[in-house]
Amino acid sequence: MKTLPRGIKRNARILRFPSQGENIPLPLYLLWALLLALGAPLGWFILEKVLNLSAPSPYRDVLYTYVTLGTALAFAVFAGITVTRLERESKLVQELSRSRAELERKEEMACHELEITKERMLKISQLGALIGKSIKEEEVYYKLAHAAHVALSLDRVIVYQRKSEGLVIVEARGIKMKDKDEEKALETLIIPCSSEAGAIGVACQENRALIFASEDFIPPKYRLKPPFDRIRAIRSRSFLLVPVKIDGEKYARAIVAADRKYKKADVTSDDLVSLEILADIAATTLARLTVEKKLEILATTDGLTGILNRRTWMEMAEKELTRAQRYKYPFSIIMLDIDDFKRVNDSWGHQAGDKVLQTIGSILKKNSRKVDLPGRYGGEEFVVLLPHTRGEVALSVAERIRRAIETANMDVPIVVTATFGVSWFDPETPDSTLDQILLKADKALYQGKHLGKNRIIASWDISTGGKDEGEKGKLSHGRAPEHGENPGDS
Repeated sequence: MKTLPRGIKRNARILRFPSQGENIPLPLYLLWALLLALGAPLGWFILEKVLNLSAPSPYRDVLYTYVTLGTALAFAVFAGITVTRLERESKLVQELSRSRAELERKEEMACHELEITKERMLKISQLGALIGKSIKEEEVYYKLAHAAHVALSLDRVIVYQRKSEGLVIVEARGIKMKDKDEEKALETLIIPCSSEAGAIGVACQENRALIFASEDFIPPKYRLKPPFDRIRAIRSRSFLLVPVKIDGEKYARAIVAADRKYKKADVTSDDLVSLEILADIAATTLARLTVEKKLEILATTDGLTGILNRRTWMEMAEKELTRAQRYKYPFSIIMLDIDDFKRVNDSWGHQAGDKVLQTIGSILKKNSRKVDLPGRYGGEEFVVLLPHTRGEVALSVAERIRRAIETANMDVPIVVTATFGVSWFDPETPDSTLDQILLKADKALYQGKHLGKNRIIASWDISTGGKDEGEKGKLSHGRAPEHGENPGDS
């Protein structure tokens, strides 16, 4: 059999009677209807001529009936298939419309959520930048609580700082106090880093974040236990906990607790991720502050004695002199030099000498107020600046330090002593300079060295030769203030 061209074979398939399952375009249905409409009369005409049915005959009526029924049946089948196809296409169009509407709705929701996320991340970025500019640890916690409260729209945020005795509240946002007793209980609250304090203690103990979307799903291990469960301000039905942990440190510096107690919404994993970002920024800032503090200590303190080095002491003393000249108040300077320190180094070694220097540095810090400025002036010389202190009172403070040095255990077989020179700034003579005041104290000190050491000489008393050996320490200028007492109040 000769193979027909491809176009003829395609046309032959088109002329087949379409079934319901075939996916044939609607124009082909119209072509099939046209062929039926033209084919029925044409077929009848041919049958009449071939069978000579023009004359009345019983075969003619039967044949006419069959042709008519066949044509009607063909049109009925065609109409049924067409209606079925149109219904199927109508349903498909409806489904496509619904799917399109659903996709548009989801797209709109996704765009809305994306916009919310964008705004949240922008707030986190801005507030995180503010946290990063903090210059004190307390400022970091303050800004962290504020950022979590504002950026995440959380009802309450509490920052617990970890200390040796446990967790203490250092910052809080959105807490509504019931009464004064609860406020006092919250201020004095110390939460242990253990499971007995519930989820807060576990987060502190294990250094990991926790989230509880509903109170119904909080396991017994994480529920607050007495007496902490009686404090309403820290109870919550939906909350999350995030540690502020610096890389390389074993324990977290703080724990951030946040919740939605008043709004009809639970915390989500997005809230947890956002709060972790803020906590990481806070941890990075705390790490920077720690490094800066260490560098500041290295730059401003003497590495051996732990008190101010000479450069820093001179800078701070100059500032104190400027304030004293402006506000017309006195201050005193005590200068001391260790007696026979070279003998200690030569006889028992430099380690013994370092021990003596460290002990004297500790004595100066112990016998100074917070406003006083003890420093190592150089070698075995030390200085102490006493703001708001007149010379007579400074003599009493110097005597207390002299006795402490004389009775201290220096781990050497001799009694270590020191000689003191005292001078002071008189607001009635505001033209004095720091070098002049130091020079007076230095002259008084070396006057004491010439008179026998282990004594205190006042710069205004040099002409009298100081006090004799039997009067060392027995000053008539008033009692020596106790440790921590303001010498200026004596």
